[in-house]
Amino acid sequence: MNNKKVSAEELKIMIAEFLKEHKEGSLATCMNNIPRSSPVQYFVGDNMNIFILSAGGEKFNAIAENPNVCLLVNTDYINYRQIRGVQIFGTAVTSLMDNGIFGEAKDQYSDSYVMEKEKDIKVIKIVPEEIVYLDSLGDGDRTKQILRYNNVIIKEDREPIYL
Repeated sequence: MNNKKVSAEELKIMIAEFLKEHKEGSLATCMNNIPRSSPVQYFVGDNMNIFILSAGGEKFNAIAENPNVCLLVNTDYINYRQIRGVQIFGTAVTSLMDNGIFGEAKDQYSDSYVMEKEKDIKVIKIVPEEIVYLDSLGDGDRTKQILRYNNVIIKEDREPIYL
């Protein structure tokens, strides 16, 4: 990967393309100062908002207590030098907290059957605040490109690369 600094628009495109290539991730939440990670399926909505459809679970209680979440979406983990992925840090709200979230997800989801026919489906919406993009496949360069409030920040890899 060529880890040169790109514009915010270019980075948004890179992130959106990666997220659309995948549909599964790991949602990290924290409740009572105890972190947890839940496997989820997601889709990308407007403004890079993330929607997760779910049957429920403790993640909803955790979000009610602490709305700060992180969604990790990544390729297979070859080793710490060969991975591509996105971490989305943001604020989550659920359809249990705001009924409008369900309608917002329904309007943006490509499979209307699921939203109309599933009786007990619940929705989590993540509004991104910071998105970390890493592509170290090939050259092993772990330089991270961070999209924060429409600005790009580069966090360079400081470890030597032995190929």
